Amino acid sequence: MKKNYLLIFFMLLATVCFSQEEVISFTGYNGAGSTQTAMTATVNDVIIIRFEDTDIINNFYTENQNSIYMYLGLTTANGSFQAVPGDFNDLNWQPVLNLTDGNAVTPSNTYEITFIPALLFPSLVSQDVYGINLLFQNQFGGGGNNQTVDLYIDLVDAPLTQTLSITDSNQNKVQTRYNGGKLEISGIYTTSNVTIYNLLGKKVVDLRNVAINGTFSKYLDLPKNNIYIVKISSPAFSKTFKIVAK
Repeated sequence: MKKNYLLIFFMLLATVCFSQEEVISFTGYNGAGSTQTAMTATVNDVIIIRFEDTDIINNFYTENQNSIYMYLGLTTANGSFQAVPGDFNDLNWQPVLNLTDGNAVTPSNTYEITFIPALLFPSLVSQDVYGINLLFQNQFGGGGNNQTVDLYIDLVDAPLTQTLSITDSNQNKVQTRYNGGKLEISGIYTTSNVTIYNLLGKKVVDLRNVAINGTFSKYLDLPKNNIYIVKISSPAFSKTFKIVAK
């Protein structure tokens, strides 16, 4: 009997440790709205969103775009697009989907992000969440074919409970790099401030209240052949990095 209990324990442990994120795919976008239904994911779970733009010019302009931005809110009993974290035209807070097919020049273009939706919405903790309202836009700030129509993910209904932040145990997972003019940060799941200083101590970049959900990237106009110090901080976390602009 003892062996049976141990077997059941390890089976349950394996189920927890090796459970996979759910992938939500918007394929073949042609200008029409779409609803995708999650099979297991709630607002508190890790979700991979994949978006495929088939035309790349007429309905949503993604030609030569290596990343796109996601404007989103949640559906609750109070309606859709609740607790949107920031303005539509402010791209700094919006989760970034990066190109996955390696060629943004010819159709189709596919983009992807892995994130935990709940981390963007601390004001809705304990409220029941039914789904995610979203649209995608390019770097040109929306309007016309610079954005998609509204899209929707029907989640498994659940109260928002996720309050993950950076702790001492996972600080080593935080990474940053600067490549091709783009600052990339990974391993953070909380709103943070990102400040960059040159070696003379002058502040050259100051990004406030950046919602980082696993990954964040932003193109910066840093003079080349210089060394910079990047400080990433939140109420529960602070860490500095050195980058070289080549």
